[in-house]
Order: sequence, then structure tokens, then C-alpha cells
Amino acid sequence: MRVLNPRRVNINDKITKLIATDIKTNKPVQRPEMLKILCIFTFIGSGLAIFSNLFIYLSFDEVRTIMQDYELGIPEFEMIMSGGKRFFLTGFILYSVSLAGAIQMWQLRKIGFHLYTVAQIFILALPVVMIQTYQLPILGIIVSGAFIFGYYSNLKYMN
Repeated sequence: MRVLNPRRVNINDKITKLIATDIKTNKPVQRPEMLKILCIFTFIGSGLAIFSNLFIYLSFDEVRTIMQDYELGIPEFEMIMSGGKRFFLTGFILYSVSLAGAIQMWQLRKIGFHLYTVAQIFILALPVVMIQTYQLPILGIIVSGAFIFGYYSNLKYMN
């Protein structure tokens, strides 16, 4: 009787190989370090923004009641809350598109750059359009511009 040598398969190794393999050529993907760093920061930032926008959207009335009951006079928070529930729902959707774009760029697909860039432009415009007293976010424009430029400089590695 012949006994087969059982081989342990680590599911994490299989997933890593699947994610880090080019679908067309089945060769390992070499992702530039700068692209890795940008994507990781985007995963973190967009992920947190998705969570916070969805949380506030779903509990908007409760948050507003708490702010009024405890008389928490935080002008910035009150200004952002003046955007209403639609502001947070729209933010949730835009940050989801931004995250989807980063995932596509992580997989070295150019479509991700376009998704990310369009989402970031709308994210910058969102408070200006929906909140009357909101000033143009100069720091936000600089940070978003730096990320877009960083991703743009890595387009040559994407399909």
C-alpha cells in the first residue's frame, strides 16, 4: 500500500499568491514600494471614513439629540451636521469608490486610478456644496493632490 505524503496548505499563502499574481500571465506581481505605501494609507483613510460616514448616517438623529441634550457646543461638529443625512450618505458612497479604486490599483489596474481620482475630486467638493459656511479645504486639496500625483507616477506599472 502506498502512502501519500500529506502536504500542509496554508490558506494565507494561497490568498497572498492569488492576490499577488497577474491574472493574465500567472506571474508574480512586482508592486513598487511607493504604490504599496500609498495604497495602504488609502486603505486606512478611506476605510475609517467609510465606517464613520456610515455610522453617522445610520445614527444621525441620535447623534444630533446627544449634541443638543448635553449642550456640547462644538462649532465645527455642528457645522458638519448641518449638511444633513445626505451629506454622510454621499460621503460613504464616495469613500467607498475611493477605496475600490485603491484596491484596483493594488491589483495594478489603471481603472483604479480613475475611480480614485474622480472620487477624491467629489470628496473635496462635497462639503463646499452641501454645507453653506464651509471654506475651501486647502490642506485637503494639497493632500489629495499629492496622493493623486503619487498614484499618477505609478500608472506605468499598471495595466
